[in-house]
Amino acid sequence: MVINWNWLPNLCRLTCVGLSLILLSPSLQAVPVCSDIFTDPPTGSHNPNGLAPPSGLESSRGDFTCYTHGHTRSCNRSDSFAAGDFNFSDGSFSHGNYISTSGTTTRLYFDNLDLTQANINASGKPENLLIFVRGNVHISGQNYINAIVYVAGTATFSGQATIDGAMASGGSLSFSGNAYADVDLSIIDKADFGGICTDASALVDHFEFQLSANPLTCKAETVTLKACANGDCSSLITDAVQANLLVSGSSSAYWVGGNSVSFSGGSTSLSLRSTTIAPITIGITSSTPTALNNTLCRLGALAPSAAACTLSFADSGFVFEVPDKLANKAADGIKVMAVKKDDSSQSCAPAFVSTTKSLSLWSDYLDPNATTQASNAKVTVNNTAIGASQADATVQNLSFDGAGEATIQVNYPDAGQLQLNLSYSGSGEDAELSMSGSDTFVSFPVGLCVVPEDPGAVCAAGDASCPAYKQAGESFNLKLQAMAWESDDDSDYCNNPTTPNYAQANIVLGSELVAPSDGEPGTLTTQEYNHQMATAGLNIQSQAISEVGVFKFTAAPPATYLGSNFYSIPKASSVNVGRFIPARFELQDPSVLAACGTGNFSYLDQPFGLSLSLRALNTKDEVTQNYRGEFAKGMALLVLENNDDGKDLGDRIADLPSWDKGVVELPLDFTTSVSRLPAPGVDGPFDAAMLGIKVADTDKVALTAADMNAATTGNCADTDDCDAIALSSQSYFHGRVVLDNTYGPEDQWLTMAGRVQYWNGAAWALNLNDNCSSFAPALATQVDDTVLGYGFNPTLGVNQEVERFVAGPGTMTEAAAGNFNLLWRALTAGTLGGYTGQVTAPLEVPLWLQWYWNWNGLDANALSNPRASAYFGRYRGHDKVIYWREVY
Repeated sequence: MVINWNWLPNLCRLTCVGLSLILLSPSLQAVPVCSDIFTDPPTGSHNPNGLAPPSGLESSRGDFTCYTHGHTRSCNRSDSFAAGDFNFSDGSFSHGNYISTSGTTTRLYFDNLDLTQANINASGKPENLLIFVRGNVHISGQNYINAIVYVAGTATFSGQATIDGAMASGGSLSFSGNAYADVDLSIIDKADFGGICTDASALVDHFEFQLSANPLTCKAETVTLKACANGDCSSLITDAVQANLLVSGSSSAYWVGGNSVSFSGGSTSLSLRSTTIAPITIGITSSTPTALNNTLCRLGALAPSAAACTLSFADSGFVFEVPDKLANKAADGIKVMAVKKDDSSQSCAPAFVSTTKSLSLWSDYLDPNATTQASNAKVTVNNTAIGASQADATVQNLSFDGAGEATIQVNYPDAGQLQLNLSYSGSGEDAELSMSGSDTFVSFPVGLCVVPEDPGAVCAAGDASCPAYKQAGESFNLKLQAMAWESDDDSDYCNNPTTPNYAQANIVLGSELVAPSDGEPGTLTTQEYNHQMATAGLNIQSQAISEVGVFKFTAAPPATYLGSNFYSIPKASSVNVGRFIPARFELQDPSVLAACGTGNFSYLDQPFGLSLSLRALNTKDEVTQNYRGEFAKGMALLVLENNDDGKDLGDRIADLPSWDKGVVELPLDFTTSVSRLPAPGVDGPFDAAMLGIKVADTDKVALTAADMNAATTGNCADTDDCDAIALSSQSYFHGRVVLDNTYGPEDQWLTMAGRVQYWNGAAWALNLNDNCSSFAPALATQVDDTVLGYGFNPTLGVNQEVERFVAGPGTMTEAAAGNFNLLWRALTAGTLGGYTGQVTAPLEVPLWLQWYWNWNGLDANALSNPRASAYFGRYRGHDKVIYWREVY
């Protein structure tokens, strides 16, 4: 961001890029978040929550002064610094460039700072210099600071001061005149602030202890400590954390392993021991990073709270562990021990040996809880459903063996986190004995089922033979369900029982390209979703894929579920879905260049220029690169209609190139042509012919901006049957070249007339619009050649030759209004004359100006060049004289 203050006389310009000015009360206790202090635009009035110098800062090194007089630069100490803290009293810099740094970050602390036409850290990086001023700052004149600046007091800027970086103040912050602040907040993440502020992403929201509801004095209690990144602890701080542990209230309570713990990954396991039933309090005294909120504790199924951090251990109870499990798969062989504290050893001793006791059993729904769950599936113990609350507890007889252990089986058909509770209230000899125990467990879905909601979406063949399903980019629905275990040999979970209570956030959605196998994978519109509890566990998720082809769609849950990593729910994959097709075709940059631009015409069979880009697009107007090969069902075709007569001449135009990665591209040097009728047919003229392009597509994908239908008359928009885009109107003629014989003396140049003709529908006519055709008149041989059509009668003698040429420079003769001339001459030893006779020769013309002359009588349907004769030494006479004779 840029803050700009209008120019006022004698005021300043301030730019802050890489510079932080911080005004902060030194009595501040908590370490603030760096990004809360340095903002865009820069802010002041951060006291009493601003920055403070570090407690271990060195003693002052005295004043730091630099100035330049004339060409002499002087500093009372070195102004080149490595990274670290440097403490000074007053700082004064004037008329020069000062302070260079190496490394991240040099932190300079001043009581006061004065700048006069000074440049600070001008050639360095702003994140490499932090300037901290403990007092007030008033900077005027033309100054430049490239750093992070923090002023603890009041900061005032005037004159032509410029700061690049970041800045803030504990007191007021003001600009006047032409002050200018250019803030780059990215340097805050790069700088090392030496602990005076902290990165927000590294702060712990709160710590949370998790332990059982019935800890025992005879054994160490396993406690999970989490570093929570948010209020509900759904996100953890996975970076390194160090915490100092608290336990108070009893001298017999202690943390096994000591009161300090370091961990990463978000959580760690601890052991807590208390050998008495006296209440104790656990907590965190300090940590790195700092926690923003109070420590919470969660006892068994209870909600976490600060009050729960005060708890009591019991001298007796049930010890058992229900393992995390798969939904609907029983957990067998769970050992239940009734224990009590041995008074002498303080360890756990069996309370029930070789006896059967009646225990109350019930479950608690933790996540989801009893009021929010989608199903009321019951926990079973020993194949018997138990109550879902203590008031609805189920009594079962458990037999304890000689080792004081009973064995149970636990199952739950749904997903979620639950707690199994056991209690015993004595009678008779045990009348005063009350024992309880509990353990939590997580029940996982065995996997997800992903299927398209529409049965017509299934592409069993997995290739281009499948019918069109949706446009690329068009939304469709997927059905996603979490399924329960049914068999260890099972891999297709879609027919299994569902787990309606399954809910999990951040399930990653993906796609796998089936065909074309070497195509582009495409991009999904929805990258992840949150699975919600639902009847039958069914979630409907809208999805779209950007590409053409056949795909499988996948769903991959996070690695853990409800904090457990017992099982990694595998990525689920759908059946083949498709075929996805383009949303539309779009024409870009069409250009048609008539072969004869001055006459706006082309001859039949004559190449003319055509360039364009035809693109197959998805719904977001992106090219579908998989539209090629068998998946390109649409064929790009040129159409041609003369004078809106409803007759499509497109079959007389060569096919266009095939699709390549969703595009038919005709480069600037591409040419095409309109063909003549088969020999010896002739037609035309097509003097009002409109050339167009269409896509003949079996999937009926629309061509955007279609405005033509070559097979109909009238305005196709009126009947809504436009299927092509008009490109250009020009004339197309069936053409040929004819030559006249020429006669004259052997010692003169002879002129042979030539004409370019076109078929006018009834006869051949001179093409007055042809000012483009050109021909090379030179003869190919000086001897008879029946194949080429040359004849010399008589044959040329020694040193004799015949030339056909053009007047003036150049080697080509050009048509003018359809006419052109060829010049002939006979030479003997390089001199005109000497040869008398007839020379017959063809003129090589382009294919489109050849005709079925059949001068050799071999094939009346073969195209050939025109030819004519030049007669040397003979004069054809006047056309209107019937008989001529000399009279003596």
